[in-house]
Amino acid sequence: AVVSTQSTGSYRMRLVILGASGQTGQQLVQQALDRNHHVTALVRDPAKIETVSERLVVAKCDVFDKSALLPHIQQGDVVMSTLGFPIAWSSPVLQFREVATNVSECMLEAGKRRVIFMHAWYTNPESQAKSPSWIARNIFMKFVIGQVLAGMRLSEQYLETQDHLDYTCILPAGLCNSHVTELPFTARDGEWCLPDCPERIARADVARYMLDVLEDEISYRMIRSIGVNGQLPT
Repeated sequence: AVVSTQSTGSYRMRLVILGASGQTGQQLVQQALDRNHHVTALVRDPAKIETVSERLVVAKCDVFDKSALLPHIQQGDVVMSTLGFPIAWSSPVLQFREVATNVSECMLEAGKRRVIFMHAWYTNPESQAKSPSWIARNIFMKFVIGQVLAGMRLSEQYLETQDHLDYTCILPAGLCNSHVTELPFTARDGEWCLPDCPERIARADVARYMLDVLEDEISYRMIRSIGVNGQLPT
């Protein structure tokens, strides 16, 4: 059974995590708790969160409903999103921008600034030619995840217009389920892929990086590609 409680102890920051029941989201929740943060995990199905902690609140929330989202944002210090949405074939996946809009408007009303979104390499179409894989360039990005990437890019362009937000869009390499590592990161702002890094990164390492930059002012208002320096364990 899932046990959700209000915090009874001390903690570092109050994090509101969207997409907390996904594979990366669950890594983010656990690592945030390990770092002594308080976490509010917003999910469609609370039963998918099995973690139990006095610093964890699991809340059922429709992130497309601002009236449902606002109270959680009002109680948090930082909003973090690992949300993903199904692929589409003929038009951009607009849910990314819709969520960014709802989060932005709620944060403006709540007087909050810090938000971190997880996107992916290659959201900028001009960067897709840099992929070393012919199949990725000409099939996967065009016909499979192309509209997901386009939706993420619309979200990024929207966030760039929101002067009240200290946003960071984290663009990782392709995600895999390896364990968290201690590999150092390469991170570059204003780039949409890192051809000198491995094309895979552990979801656990993406969560690690998102938490590393919580209070990093250099990352504010940045679109930042990340990769790891070294090979993931097999």
